[in-house]
Amino acid sequence: MKPSSYVIGIVAASLGFFVDLYDIIIVSVVRQSSLLGIGVPEDELLSKGVWLLNVQMLGMLIGGFVWGILGDKRGRLSVLFSSIFLYSITTLATAYAPNYPVFLALRFLAGIGLSGELGAGITLVSEQMPQHKRGIGPAIIGSCGMLGALLGAWVGGHYSWQFTYQLGGLMGFALLFLRLGVLESGLFEAMKKTQQSSTRGNLAILVNNPYHLRRYVAVILMGFPGWFVNGIVMTFTPEIARNMGMSQIPSVATVFSLFFLGFTFGDLSCGLVSQWLRSRKRAILLYLCAFSLLTVAYFTIGRLSLQLYYVLFLLMGVSVGYTIVLLTNAAEMFGTNIRSTVTTSALNLLRASVIPQSLLFSALTPAVGAAPAAAITGFCSLALAFWAFTQLEETFYKNLDFVD
Repeated sequence: MKPSSYVIGIVAASLGFFVDLYDIIIVSVVRQSSLLGIGVPEDELLSKGVWLLNVQMLGMLIGGFVWGILGDKRGRLSVLFSSIFLYSITTLATAYAPNYPVFLALRFLAGIGLSGELGAGITLVSEQMPQHKRGIGPAIIGSCGMLGALLGAWVGGHYSWQFTYQLGGLMGFALLFLRLGVLESGLFEAMKKTQQSSTRGNLAILVNNPYHLRRYVAVILMGFPGWFVNGIVMTFTPEIARNMGMSQIPSVATVFSLFFLGFTFGDLSCGLVSQWLRSRKRAILLYLCAFSLLTVAYFTIGRLSLQLYYVLFLLMGVSVGYTIVLLTNAAEMFGTNIRSTVTTSALNLLRASVIPQSLLFSALTPAVGAAPAAAITGFCSLALAFWAFTQLEETFYKNLDFVD
């Protein structure tokens, strides 16, 4: 395939992930102002806010399987166009939601729309790029996506909640038109001619084969540490810092900004490191070990000063950049007939890992305090991730023209 073809694919997927993370961030950033704006009483902001986040996550979980299977049955491009259209129209409509039930329904549908972006993009780009350059494309996609999170945090903090959602919807429609020049994966087109629809995107291939299922679960567990930081340590920073005995309580907004700034560099650098090492697994292990050391530092010396606390979040953001290489590894491990299903669904199950981790954190906090509870939760996520690493397959040199 000509370089110009996969460059267009990289740009389209990068902008898609940019919009993806922009939306995920703005839901939290403008949560209070948007709920107040549609008439939710102030004493119900917490309970209805939790429902809002969980309903969107449910949409992403459902969408992860829907878009993944569709991507293997109908093509990667069908997902890239359909998912961004659904996201765009529902996000734009969110700005005009008259009440909470409508707002909730729109965010559920937007969650479904968002869930197809990154998985389909990485699948398409991995199949389009030359074997020796395959890690570069996803690295660019990941780093661009993190910039979307930074933009969402800034826009949500400076403009009205209505404009924040309007901008997200309009960016989605602009991206829809930009994708008109993207080409379908040649590997998918060739596979479609030889494989019946019933064998494409078939979850039974994963569930009924212990080898496939073990590797699929490993990809999900490997992502636990990243969402431990995002869903536990960053979200509950005030409670954890206070329990650590810090006199100055860190700003949640600053923590998020520094973490995602580090994540932007981490996604790009880990992808390039995997190219330099000519190994996906060694790059993942290097960054996972760095994250482990930084997590220990956070819980032991992070309380010593506000500046050190912030620096550790910046560095942790860099270290969890291995997740984009992990998704590349997932796309490379499985055949063309289930590649989209695996990559897209695993990503959204990985995001949902915040649910069991938050439940564990919540259960432990009353007994041991917020900081020890977070430390125990983090240790569990790391233990699972290191076990999962042993189940991954080295895929740097793998030819992706195969089926399962």
